[in-house]
Amino acid sequence: MNPTPLLEMHGIRKVFPGVIALDNVDFELLPGEVHALVGENGAGKSTLIKIISGVYQRDGGTMLMDGQPVNFKSPADSIAAGIKVVYQELDLVPDLSVAENIFLDKLPHKRSGLIDWNKLYGDTS
Repeated sequence: MNPTPLLEMHGIRKVFPGVIALDNVDFELLPGEVHALVGENGAGKSTLIKIISGVYQRDGGTMLMDGQPVNFKSPADSIAAGIKVVYQELDLVPDLSVAENIFLDKLPHKRSGLIDWNKLYGDTS
């Protein structure tokens, strides 16, 4: 039995004035998978991530989460749906780890108020 993809994108299109940034892009993410988007500058990697995270609106195509259509109008919408994005180094807090950057908006705390490092590094939700 094939698992339902966590995220599916079909025929994604994004056009900026004078530039077709994405044209008919498909992407699928299954539970437990890790993907790396690799390509030259201008290949559309950041544009695709910004569509997934609600920063940009797609001009065509469909996006599904757990088999249900989604259309994130803002980063807050995608965060509420459980999507976390760590952008290229210019947007990271350089002195923090990847886990700390992912959970930057909600670092787990103990009752004492100190950061719960065990929860931070063990929590994948």
